[in-house]
Amino acid sequence: MSRTASGITWVAGACTLVVFALLLPRVAASSSDGVREIHLVARDMTYYVDGRPESNPTLGVARGEHVRIRLTNNDPGMSHDFSIRAWNKGSGLTVHREEAVVGCTAPRQAGETTYACTPHGEMMRGTIRVE
Repeated sequence: MSRTASGITWVAGACTLVVFALLLPRVAASSSDGVREIHLVARDMTYYVDGRPESNPTLGVARGEHVRIRLTNNDPGMSHDFSIRAWNKGSGLTVHREEAVVGCTAPRQAGETTYACTPHGEMMRGTIRVE
């Protein structure tokens, strides 16, 4: 193989690795049924993405992406739900240690909307950004 051909092969391989590295987080967050799951935890009257410190985080989704929001209520003595009013989606109320699941498909147009806990919407609310 010539020096030029081996250089092209190396560049193609490097590009493949870069593409794979960029796609890995999205693939790793997807379930086997092609739906990406976001695990929210309700605690201290706030939503958190499981394992992250930001309260009431902005949730980024792709246009037309299928998403499953799994809410775990870790707030003793409090009932919480998860609602996206603009998309007409929501869970029922959960009590401590219960889970609820909301499945939805993001709109095809980019934009932002609000998610909230119906009984505690002043404190428990965040943004969904469709990109």
